[in-house]
Amino acid sequence: MSLSQAAALGLTLAAEAPLVILLAYWRGIRWQRGLAAGLLASCLTHPFAWKLSWWASTLFATPHYFRWFVAIEAAVCFVEALVFRRILHTSWAWSVGLSVVANAASSLLGVLLWH
Repeated sequence: MSLSQAAALGLTLAAEAPLVILLAYWRGIRWQRGLAAGLLASCLTHPFAWKLSWWASTLFATPHYFRWFVAIEAAVCFVEALVFRRILHTSWAWSVGLSVVANAASSLLGVLLWH
């Protein structure tokens, strides 16, 4: 399945934002803050991840794409963790963990839909 960037962003937001809201809420953070953090983080990183992913899949053979995928997702997790830390006022470790969980969910959804 091939998705437009807008559709992929929509799926990313649908997968990540509810997780961020829920996990932040369990931590005692108001759901509005979780929503803001989840939306902002994905909207900031998705365009860059989309372009880099397209570039990597176009220029490199399939065996090399997995390395790029991991590198791109690691960079996305780092940037989103910074956003979570700033907006949610959580520890660095918790922010990174939240970012990894949210991005794992959206990445898995993307891989399942793409294949």
